[in-house]
Amino acid sequence: MTHDVAAADRPPRRPARWGPALLLLLLAGLAGVIVWQTRAGLDHIDRMMAERSRTLYRMVATEVRNVARYGTARLERLDEVLGEIAAGGDVEGVSLTRTGGGVALARGVFPDPLPELEADGRTHVLDGEALLLAGPATIVTQGCGGCASCGSVESHCPAAASARLDGDYVVLLAIDARPYLALRRGVWLQALAAVVLLLGLGGGLLAYRAQLRRAARMGEALAVAGERERALERLGRVAAGLAHEIKNPVGSLRGFAQLLAERAAADSPEAEYARLMVAELDGITRRIDRLRDYARPAPPRFAAARPNERIRRIAALLEPDLAARRLRLTLDLPPDPGPEAQLDEERFRDLVVNLLVNAIEASPEGGTVTVRLRPLDPDRLALEVEDQGPGIPPEDRERVLRPFYSTKPGGMGLGLAVAQQAVEDHGGRLELGAAPGGGTRVRAEWPRRGGGGD
Repeated sequence: MTHDVAAADRPPRRPARWGPALLLLLLAGLAGVIVWQTRAGLDHIDRMMAERSRTLYRMVATEVRNVARYGTARLERLDEVLGEIAAGGDVEGVSLTRTGGGVALARGVFPDPLPELEADGRTHVLDGEALLLAGPATIVTQGCGGCASCGSVESHCPAAASARLDGDYVVLLAIDARPYLALRRGVWLQALAAVVLLLGLGGGLLAYRAQLRRAARMGEALAVAGERERALERLGRVAAGLAHEIKNPVGSLRGFAQLLAERAAADSPEAEYARLMVAELDGITRRIDRLRDYARPAPPRFAAARPNERIRRIAALLEPDLAARRLRLTLDLPPDPGPEAQLDEERFRDLVVNLLVNAIEASPEGGTVTVRLRPLDPDRLALEVEDQGPGIPPEDRERVLRPFYSTKPGGMGLGLAVAQQAVEDHGGRLELGAAPGGGTRVRAEWPRRGGGGD
């Protein structure tokens, strides 16, 4: 199987930074359209109600003036006409009231109590399901209407009572507003539906953007995994070559150094130099073995163990390194014997040793290295190692976990990579952060059962 190296190394596409601003602008524009359409619809309905009420008022006022001016038995006929108006069309009630008193006719139904109205013939008031409008009307009669030649009201005329209608009046109309209210409800329902649609659109766009972000993160993770796989492949070849070419000569040199140490006097400088040679040659062998094991790890072998005991043992082995830099080691562990967990002995040792060695090398002379072990819950443990060094910048925290990447001059770049592999083999994860007061905090979490299995 072939790999597209260019595609694997290509940085994943990230959502454009202007995407959220464009999305907000789009949603704000759509919201503005919804508000504008809703206001326009309600204003149109209000104009319809105003026009309808004024038209009816003018028709009723004209009818009242004509009947009172030219008709016979005018008062009775006015009452009949008002009844006909109230009984037909969308007028629910109509009343005619003389301003100076004396005449008050009303037919139909009115709200109770009546709101305050301005009798100008233009201003309508919506009260419940009734549209109310009041306006002026002036009645001027011509004769009593009792005989053909009568041009004025005479006291002896039998229709004189009906002829005394001259004066200023107020016409009050109560119009059925339910059709207009239904139209208003329709406008509000349309606005509500548009808002729901807008929210759905916004939610969909946000979900799509979140999906793009997840895809970008997944692409980054795949790129890192591909890079790690290629690094391990290169490391495996290098480790195999080193093991073959170096271990045999190193073994011979170690044997010669041991022979020199045995032949030299116990307290002589030669014996001390020989012992140092043996220790350094053993260190070379361990580094080669670590390279080989990291590149081609064997399956983990879990067994019940006490992390407290293992951590104390490793801390004792590193006492010379701490003393050489005048560092203080603080162990913050649960009371002995401490929690029990399923551990792979070698991998757990790799985890603790590499984290402690990194902290020791990063700490300034006279500083403090802290090791903290805590049960997170009945099923998980957390190990934290803190130093007082310069810390790791946030932009480098992901890179320092990669093989062969190191911020230290001459560093191999394998310490944190080996530690991460060890904790992942236990089914956990490794996180880098800042320690309080400066420095680096490395946190490893893993399940007590080992490997994350049941």
